[in-house]
Amino acid sequence: MVNFWRNHFVVEENMLEVECTMLTPETILKASGHVERFTDFMVKDVKTGDCYRADHLLEAHLEKAVEGKGVSDEKKEEMRAVLRQLDNYGMKEIGELIAKYGCKAPVTNNDLTDPAEFNLM
Repeated sequence: MVNFWRNHFVVEENMLEVECTMLTPETILKASGHVERFTDFMVKDVKTGDCYRADHLLEAHLEKAVEGKGVSDEKKEEMRAVLRQLDNYGMKEIGELIAKYGCKAPVTNNDLTDPAEFNLM
């Protein structure tokens, strides 16, 4: 589990790892809402199990589609509207958008699982 965490946050997201007993007491994190709401939506490659942040994957897919050829101006504007609102979508909506726009795993082009909450705390 620790290696999965390091791979995702330290290697892929370029974050720094701080190893210590505690940075902030849990009661403060609970009171601030971090424990209950500090989550990202993750999807997995159904064959390899590789994990991806659902919003980042959808964003990259739509940005590529908007810049590509063979997409109508109307469809491009629809995709731009989704991109503008991406931070406001919940887990269900992100899953529906991934299915609607045909997002696949970036490396393997395999199908993806439905999004699941991943608590960052």
